Amino acid sequence: MEDGQLTQIIAGVAVGLGFAATSAWLARRRWQRSDGRWKAWFPEAPDVPENLDLTRQLAVGAILGVNNAFPVNTIDPRKSRAEMRAWLAGAWDTRDAARARENVQSLLTEGHSATFDQLIDVARDGDPDASRESLEHVYSERLASDPELAEFIAHHPEALARLEALGYLVTGADIDRGTRAYDLGRAVVVTRVAFGAGFFGREEAMAMIRMAAFIAARHFSSWREFATSYLLGRAMWGGVDEPDFEGMVRIAEELLRNPCSSWQRCG
Repeated sequence: MEDGQLTQIIAGVAVGLGFAATSAWLARRRWQRSDGRWKAWFPEAPDVPENLDLTRQLAVGAILGVNNAFPVNTIDPRKSRAEMRAWLAGAWDTRDAARARENVQSLLTEGHSATFDQLIDVARDGDPDASRESLEHVYSERLASDPELAEFIAHHPEALARLEALGYLVTGADIDRGTRAYDLGRAVVVTRVAFGAGFFGREEAMAMIRMAAFIAARHFSSWREFATSYLLGRAMWGGVDEPDFEGMVRIAEELLRNPCSSWQRCG
């Protein structure tokens, strides 16, 4: 081998090693930036001692909690009492502890999922393209006095189609599990807001949160199953065309894949 060829080979190896080192450095920098961005998704109260059991229980309400920028490691939403009372009054027509208690108990026992799951079951064996007409026919007597039911029926076909397109509704079991997670997730968040509003004491709030976590553990064997159920319920409730639904989808995806999320950290 001539000296010139050997020099070229050595130079080529050196360039290759330098390129590899540079690529590794840039990848590490990207990871650091990405990790910092991911941590911003899931804010923690810095003055609260680590409690993985509590974090796991609060994780049942993580989708809506993250959407409202609540800390993931404490029941206190860390918002002003006035803001939390306004949230309950505007979103839940709730202005006192008794009404807040009724709302949470309703979500824990039935909520919207009973209606959603019934609609899904009734339309299941029919033509998906004709499901809306089929449901309107089955529930014709109730529609005149229940405009909310008409909205749920209108959302039904697109909800199933969107969740299937997103890769959540893959098997029949994904539909069979229903929409229970949507009620349980909201039960946790409404409880936290009522605590922040001064309507619930800590012991009462924790009892409700533990119950939501217990029911979720009985119904779902993974956070992906939970996410599927939650998003299906959210799509049935508000439709899939609004930006808020897409935001919920993005939060669920982050919770499922982000190592900093409570779903990943707590198992």
